[in-house]
Amino acid sequence: EGFNRGKSMNRLLGLDMATQFGVRGTQNNLSGTAFTTDTRHQVFVTAGVFRRVDYGVQYGLVLDYLNQDWYFQSNSLQLRGELSWRTRECDTYGFQFMAGVREETVSASIIDETGTTLSADVGLKPTDQYRFFYRRPLARNGEYDMMVGWTDNKDGLLGANFTMTLSHHCSLRSGVTYLIPYEGKNSGGYEQENWNISVGLVYRPGGPRGCGRYCRPLFDVADNGTFMLDILN
Repeated sequence: EGFNRGKSMNRLLGLDMATQFGVRGTQNNLSGTAFTTDTRHQVFVTAGVFRRVDYGVQYGLVLDYLNQDWYFQSNSLQLRGELSWRTRECDTYGFQFMAGVREETVSASIIDETGTTLSADVGLKPTDQYRFFYRRPLARNGEYDMMVGWTDNKDGLLGANFTMTLSHHCSLRSGVTYLIPYEGKNSGGYEQENWNISVGLVYRPGGPRGCGRYCRPLFDVADNGTFMLDILN
């Protein structure tokens, strides 16, 4: 659950750009796992600037923050950017990147097979990602996009997002992201795979043209597909 709001900078500063700010909350592992009984709580915050156009170059840069409370507690930051070209036929071709701002060391507690609680310090860092994507609008202000990319650990990335308009104010949005481990299954790399599947209902108070097509947020609020974490040995 959350929100994402865009606002034009034209009247305030006379710039042909817009700002965006959004928050997303998630609750996962409600029944616990084999190594912890704790529920996983996450809060994502995304804020930054962008430029949308009818035809030509689009770009944007946001800062993502993730607070995570699970078998460890962490506060992570990353930068996320986009540079794309929108054609006269409304196709968009572009490149996105996600870059970790800092690494951190957290205290983690897990339950082993004997039921004993073990504690250790664990290093965490946001996964640097590089993606090429294609985006296409659909009827009634829907859209879809597909991406392929890689990470700084030579892992592969595949993903897609789809938005279907249900009414003047409501849309159904779904997405999937999968990280293919570079190590491969035979080396135990399958344990390092990462994936995210989401389905959500989006409500726009002002409808599709609420704040105008130029200040509709260029970026979705971060989630587990755009903000991945690496555990450092």
